[in-house]
Amino acid sequence: MHFTPILALAGKTSNSVMDALPHLAGMFMVMATLTILWGVCALTAKLVHRFVPEPAAAVAPVAKTAATPQPAAPVGLSPEIVAVVAAAVATAIGQSHRIISIKPMSTSWERAGRQSVLTSHHIR
Repeated sequence: MHFTPILALAGKTSNSVMDALPHLAGMFMVMATLTILWGVCALTAKLVHRFVPEPAAAVAPVAKTAATPQPAAPVGLSPEIVAVVAAAVATAIGQSHRIISIKPMSTSWERAGRQSVLTSHHIR
């Protein structure tokens, strides 16, 4: 196969607007498609907010748990930490709840991860 005709065409330069027209049409198509997708997403969000009611049950347990007396914080934990954990549980579960205990996580997984990283290095 001879590359001379292909190389001859590659060296040819043109400065015509008509040569850039396919590229401009492609860019317009991309922008139009993105605009249509944005409109579909915005319309879907509005429809979801209109037809899906917000759960009223999720608000009640939070207010209910805040009004009930909370047990004393475990030793070493500030009341703010206990309040944050209670709020996270209320958000995640969405029902009335009772926190029995709050314990710090074991660090054995952390140690195992560090050991794995340290032993993965090759000493030269």
